[in-house]
Amino acid sequence: METKTEHSFEIVPDAIPDNRITDIIEAEVVVVGAGTAGLVCANSAVENGLKVILISASSFPVARGGSMHAINSKLTRELGIDYDVARNFKQEMDRAGGRIDQEKWYLFARRSGEAMDWLIEKMVAEGYIPVLERGGVDPDTILSTFQGSHCFIAEKRKMNVSMGQPLVVKTLSRLAEQAGVQIHYRRIARQLVRENNNTGRVTAVIATNPEGEYIKYVGTKAIVLATGDFTKDTEMVSKYCPEVLPLVDRTPVNYDTQFAYSGIYAGDGHKMALWIGAAWQNTVPNAPMLRSSAGPSPQPYQGFKGLMVNKYAMRYCNEDVNNTHASFIQMRQPDWKVVMIWDAAYAERMAPWYRQGSSIDGPEQKIEEVLAEWESGVKTGRIFKADTLEELARMLELDADALGETVGRYNGFCRTGVDEDYYKPAGILVPVMHGPFYGQPSNAPILLIVCGGLRTNVKMQVLDNGNEVIPGLYAVGTIVGDMFANYYTFLPSGINLGSTCLTFPYLVGKELADI
Repeated sequence: METKTEHSFEIVPDAIPDNRITDIIEAEVVVVGAGTAGLVCANSAVENGLKVILISASSFPVARGGSMHAINSKLTRELGIDYDVARNFKQEMDRAGGRIDQEKWYLFARRSGEAMDWLIEKMVAEGYIPVLERGGVDPDTILSTFQGSHCFIAEKRKMNVSMGQPLVVKTLSRLAEQAGVQIHYRRIARQLVRENNNTGRVTAVIATNPEGEYIKYVGTKAIVLATGDFTKDTEMVSKYCPEVLPLVDRTPVNYDTQFAYSGIYAGDGHKMALWIGAAWQNTVPNAPMLRSSAGPSPQPYQGFKGLMVNKYAMRYCNEDVNNTHASFIQMRQPDWKVVMIWDAAYAERMAPWYRQGSSIDGPEQKIEEVLAEWESGVKTGRIFKADTLEELARMLELDADALGETVGRYNGFCRTGVDEDYYKPAGILVPVMHGPFYGQPSNAPILLIVCGGLRTNVKMQVLDNGNEVIPGLYAVGTIVGDMFANYYTFLPSGINLGSTCLTFPYLVGKELADI
């Protein structure tokens, strides 16, 4: 007997028959999804003279985060940012093992400034302020964040600059409707329509309205999928990024989610495309966005730099890592249990401190502010504090003798400035010497999403398994495949929003006008 190996998402459903269609609505371009990517594409297309309809499963424009990477924008030019594309991108190609689509990356390098200037003009006209987000600075430069993360805020220094994306989609949705785009919310896309028994052009997408009725949206020029990630579908994750499957949130999809960990959507657009012959991206496993959940970090996007131990109170790595590296290292420890250990002097020794989500001209945190944040963590039970290491070990459920031995060996390296075990740089060999002592157990690593999915060319046309274009079908946003491999580094912070969600849909809107 042959074993069935298909996942349920790979089983092609029966086509929705014409007699179940209650309405047919036509436009030149039909965009599916009211996030950043869909709204950018809709605005760009309508500005270039196209008739556009946007449908969305959500009941309003949705967005999360706010960091949008761009190169050579008017803002970076005003601030005198010197962006070394050759060096920075070489580092990213190396981190990805060369298994990403360089055509897309260098298209982004050439055109992202133009796309960002387009967005800045709209946001400034609405009264919002464009700023650059501060990144982490690595003395070795290896883990330094590339300066180019653009954000929008309503008032200077009154909000986390990396969380302003709702302002962007609010603005873009209003401008789109003002320009003539029809936006139909609460329409869940179910199937794509492709001519000639799934060998011809994609002509339409069929969606259901809140009453469960089927509506066919016909795109005479294109259907553009901007439907987000697939992380909520555990079968898809088990096939395309199994390592993070334990981190996936099993709760039902909520299309109105603005921000969440452990996945947002369940790959509606991915599945519809696969059912009509689209290919998955070339690189598998797909790259996850992971972040560590513990330890005070003096620099945005950097990891805790002090002493880290596992459940056996043993040091297990060179702690000179960024936030994402810390997550993968943690997942290789017994029971994923890791604990950060430091003392009060750590605040002074690791200065300067900058909050995550601060702008590049934002103020340095005062040492007393850092200590106050630790005390707040103690009050909420997130951080443990004790006068002795023995007491701290008991609170953290660690073996006190083992912890004492580990701390003693580590402090010896701090005195000599030579880490004989893991070769951590002398500048961040900060001893754990005098109470009060602090400890913070790390929860499971934070999974935001798993990136990518559909195979596309540099024009964002969706491809089949023979790398041939599927006529009439485009993909923008997180659904775009082969932009990332191994892991999402966060070093060009906001690269997903800046490339797949801004630059590429902006260019698709212009491209469609020439068809």
